Order: sequence, then structure tokens, then C-alpha cells
Amino acid sequence: MFEGFGRVTLISVVLACLAAIIIHEAFHMFAAHIFGVALYSFRPTLVGIRARLKNTRSFKKQTVIYFAGPLGNFIVAICLYKTGGFLSSLSEANIAIGLFNLLPIYPLDGGQILLILLYKLMGSSRAFRIAKKLAIVLKVFLFIVGILQIVLFKNPSLLIAAVILPGTRLMEEAVSFMKLENLLNRKQRILKKGVYFAGIIVVMEDMTIGDVMQRLDYDRFHLIYILNRDMEIIGLITEQDIIKAFEKYSSSDKITNVLACKE
Repeated sequence: MFEGFGRVTLISVVLACLAAIIIHEAFHMFAAHIFGVALYSFRPTLVGIRARLKNTRSFKKQTVIYFAGPLGNFIVAICLYKTGGFLSSLSEANIAIGLFNLLPIYPLDGGQILLILLYKLMGSSRAFRIAKKLAIVLKVFLFIVGILQIVLFKNPSLLIAAVILPGTRLMEEAVSFMKLENLLNRKQRILKKGVYFAGIIVVMEDMTIGDVMQRLDYDRFHLIYILNRDMEIIGLITEQDIIKAFEKYSSSDKITNVLACKE
């Protein structure tokens, strides 16, 4: 891709990359519009311009929307194949942006899709552990390849991308939202199946709502007993009680607040 890097200006490369990023996000928004998912922010970030979309409860729709960005880059790259000048740089930039975003590293599109697939297959806890380990390995790989790119092609783009990719905090937040989406969809799945597996857990009264949610198993309906320091049961709540409590409390509030919502 970088064979002609020395024969084009740096400005041309930067403009081509910016245009490819805009094309990438435009295809995300186009796919979101088709599925009726609203855009609620559009802002520049260290890894490009990011269009943020309101969550949809359909994992299939989310996957298609995430894949639409790289697909749009590849479509434009094919249309500009064998062109010259800036259009040739734009074609190469679209290939690079499309491939880079398909890497299974969160919050890139490939990482988003991988997290959804793993979550559906094995639940949030195992999905997060696997995605986190894979992200670390790939970041190290990108760092090494980025150094080689500088030595061979005098191009620091890949190394810069590897350095500015965010850590796992955003992934943890995404998993938390997935858990919430799973809870919100539980009622529909129970009504559809008629029979559903249940899980019983016991938590201490000083646990937060967020702490409890992190410990809920995938695809289980939970009955949650709350204990005080004397190991006495002070209340029983369900997932639906937690959902109702979110209208009044945040994930950092104590789980005992959920009991107050029931009274």
C-alpha cells in the first residue's frame, strides 16, 4: 500500500485518510438510518471521526451497522481502483481504514462485532476475558508491525494507531450495557420460550447495583437474596426490580435501594 508514499505529499495522504474516515462513518449512519437507529453525536476523536448511535436491542442490527463502515470503505476503494493521483491515494486509504476497523480490537468495528458474537455464545464474563486477551495480543502485534513500517516505509501511521487505541475500560462499559440490554429483553424471551432457566444468587447489602449486574449469569432469570452483616436475609429482588430501580437510581447506588422501590 505504501509503495508510492515517497511520491505523494503528506497533505494528500492525510486528506485521503480523513475522507476515508468520513466515508466510513457515513456508511455507519446510512445503515443505522435503514434500521431506524438514531444518531445522537458526531465528533472527532483520536482514532478518527466517530458517529455514536443510540443502542438497539437487536444484536443482529448492531452487527450489520458496525460492518457497514468497513464495507463502505471497500466499495469506494473498488470504485476508485486503477485511478491516479489523489483518487489513487483515496482508494488506498479506504482499504487501510476498512481493514484497520475490522481488527477484533474494541472499540473498532471488528472488536464490537466480536464482542457481540462472544456474548451471544458464552455470556458477558467469558466474552470480556477473551476479547481483552485478544486485544492485548493484537495491540502488541500492531506496535511491532508499526515499528517495521517506520523502518521500511518511513510511515508512522500504524504505530500511532496502536498507541492511541483505548484500553479495556470502554469494553467493560460496553459489556455492562449488554447486560442491561439482556435484562430488558429477558421478558420477551421468557414469554416466547415459556420455560426459562433460573439462577439464585446471594449478595451483601453493601453491594452496588452495578456490582450485582456484573455477576448475573448469561441467559438466566435471577432471584437475588440480600443479606445483612449478620447473614440474615433482608429482602428478595428479581431482575425486573433492578430494571425498575434504574428509573430512580444509578449503577453506583446500593442494591438495598432496589428494595425501597418495591415498597
